[in-house]
Amino acid sequence: MKQFKTVFGFELKNMLRSKTIIISTAILSIIILLATTIPTFMLWFSPGGDSGDEVNSGFEVLYDNESLEEALSGEFGKSDYTDINSLRAAIQKGEIEAGFVIHDFYDYTYITYDSSSSSMEQFNFEDKLRQLSQQRLFRQEGIDDAKVYEILNRPLKAESVTLGKDAASGLIIGYAFILVLYMLIVIYGTSVATSVAREKDSRTMELLITSTKPRTLILGKVAATGLMGILQVASIVLATLVGVFVNKANYPPIVFELIKDSMTLDTMMVYLLFSVLGYVLYLFIYASLGSLVTKVEDVNSAVAPITMLFVIAYLVASFAMQFPDNGIIKVTSFIPFLSIFTMPIRYGLTSVSLISLLSSSLIMILTLVLFAELSIYIYRFGSLNYGNRVKIRDIFKSFK
Repeated sequence: MKQFKTVFGFELKNMLRSKTIIISTAILSIIILLATTIPTFMLWFSPGGDSGDEVNSGFEVLYDNESLEEALSGEFGKSDYTDINSLRAAIQKGEIEAGFVIHDFYDYTYITYDSSSSSMEQFNFEDKLRQLSQQRLFRQEGIDDAKVYEILNRPLKAESVTLGKDAASGLIIGYAFILVLYMLIVIYGTSVATSVAREKDSRTMELLITSTKPRTLILGKVAATGLMGILQVASIVLATLVGVFVNKANYPPIVFELIKDSMTLDTMMVYLLFSVLGYVLYLFIYASLGSLVTKVEDVNSAVAPITMLFVIAYLVASFAMQFPDNGIIKVTSFIPFLSIFTMPIRYGLTSVSLISLLSSSLIMILTLVLFAELSIYIYRFGSLNYGNRVKIRDIFKSFK
């Protein structure tokens, strides 16, 4: 236990003193902090946000004849331009954003300098023009247009009762979980593999092995690296909470309602359990694979298979966010390496039986214990091998 504390403390202090980790954590925290202020910036720079101007102030309307202007100017305003050329010139100079030339009640031309896919101005204008045209035709036929619209737009009284989970409320937490765990495992998995390979490359491992057991070395490294990753995530989460708290008045109320509905105690415990188990599992494997190479440059090729497996798990998790009840997703929620994503997502988005949850958790724990022992054995097997790169099949033969 004393040797474990020594290794753990040494590794953790080295990472805490690392400028790379400190700077990357600071940069990520600042980026997240700025990201949480986006709703505030949107209000500042949205049209009419502070000045009280109308939303459509950047658009002008031109009528082909006086009768159209007389009929529609009450809704769209008087035209400030005499012809289409003067309207085009104003748009090109940037005096206005766009313009509408109305030829008839069912015929118009939309002119803009830059076409934006997110602009709803043309859609709103067309909807309003169609409504005015319908009202005109109703009046010509002697039909009460107000009564017609009352009948057509009569609202339905609907009540939704959800007996299980509401998938919409869990999407935010689910996407955040996938992103954070993916970055955590990729960054710190590669880090612990590189650390082991560097010690072996510099012959430092020869000195460590003589004074400390291989089991203690790999356990200390994995524990220190795992804790460092958790501390980094905690810093980023803290920055997120601070940013959201400062700007909460500018967030839509529905955002907090969705988060509140999804952040139940049992859901958070499931996410935490599978995150920690999966994180530690991958760290053990990355550390053992780092001991198989003789040069630091070979680390990327050594960890490529497990990285590819993890990428597959990430892709499956992305699919699970859309279809949590899919049969394939249900099966993967019991497969280690994949269930670290799919089981928490299923639990957060849909109803999962207690037996399924406990079975998946037990399989995950047993897999972690098995691969931890296997990783320790691989670490011991490869730590003092300085010849050719050790092959996995030779290790499995020896392990049997």
